Amino acid sequence: MSMLPRVTEFTRERIVREFDELGPGVCVAEITAELRQDNPELLDMAVKCAQDIGNPAKIMVGFGMFYRLLIAQARANVGRSLLNPLPRITAQTREDIVAEIDEKGAEAFTQEVIEGLEKTNPELLQMAHHFASRQTNYLGLIQGFALLYRSFVVQSFADTARLH
Repeated sequence: MSMLPRVTEFTRERIVREFDELGPGVCVAEITAELRQDNPELLDMAVKCAQDIGNPAKIMVGFGMFYRLLIAQARANVGRSLLNPLPRITAQTREDIVAEIDEKGAEAFTQEVIEGLEKTNPELLQMAHHFASRQTNYLGLIQGFALLYRSFVVQSFADTARLH
């Protein structure tokens, strides 16, 4: 089991309202600035994935909301903090994920991650599914969400192992 927070319905609804009230552009700009500082590997992965899918500005809204849900829930679980409670994705983790996708194949990789999300983080999966279902490339988006989530999972295990 990963150290990632399990997103609650309350958090999901709160973040959806935040995107509605502030506007997706403002939210994505804030998230991008935060990721540029705290998690540049993750930002690069999200941007490249959004470009591959097409309509990157729109796709980054979904990836931004996905990230915001995880960070908001993590902060709610540990109390307000200036520190980012999510793992910082390293280049090594990114390489490990690419190797995992190459070994399993994109479809099997995505299926495995989505099944894990369904069991461990259904509200986060619901957000990803809802967003992806409104886009033209559902599969590409779900693969992107799976990539981002799996990166956090692998990194959280690597960070925990490094501490022991």
